[in-house]
Amino acid sequence: MTIDWDEKKTLLQEPNIAAVTQLCDELMEKKPGSVVPYIDPVHDEDECRIVSLHTAPGKGCESGFVSHFNEDEAARRATSIYEAVELDPRYVMPWNAYPWVRDPELPSALNVQEKTDGLRPFRQFMKINKRTSAIIAHGADAHAFLTLFEKTYHSSLKNRGVKIYKATALGGRAFAVSPAKQEELLAKNVAVYQDAMQRAGIQHL
Repeated sequence: MTIDWDEKKTLLQEPNIAAVTQLCDELMEKKPGSVVPYIDPVHDEDECRIVSLHTAPGKGCESGFVSHFNEDEAARRATSIYEAVELDPRYVMPWNAYPWVRDPELPSALNVQEKTDGLRPFRQFMKINKRTSAIIAHGADAHAFLTLFEKTYHSSLKNRGVKIYKATALGGRAFAVSPAKQEELLAKNVAVYQDAMQRAGIQHL
């Protein structure tokens, strides 16, 4: 499937994604020279019920977007999960605990400063996506980030009734296992999304 990324760029100011686009622009302004990939405009900030939280932008974000249409393993797995559970992308939105593109030479795990830097952006992101009822944290760094977020903002997610699910990362070492184990991990992720959809009252496609 060939994606026209230039066409997607023309949709970034549409009402369904404009506030998130603005947030990405503001984050780049705060760190001159940095890059924050935009969120694919197939998602919808008014309809979002599930936030899919990852660690940091991956290789596929060379497209300029955080998107399940990117050319990397994690994106392909996200696509297969959405298809398996029949999840309309407008009901889910991806985000990264550290939304800026990182130096590839750095260790894959986020350091304390990076997690801290990501707190305020995530808080702003959640204010935009007011109808979120579940966050699926992919990988240990995303889990740890949410623990820090709740500690910093006095359990603001829990108080809003947002359920946090722990899931494996969709790329990297998590899937450096046998094909049978990969299938098992993917099935567990599918079950998590099914539960989150049920909780949010999302109808299958």
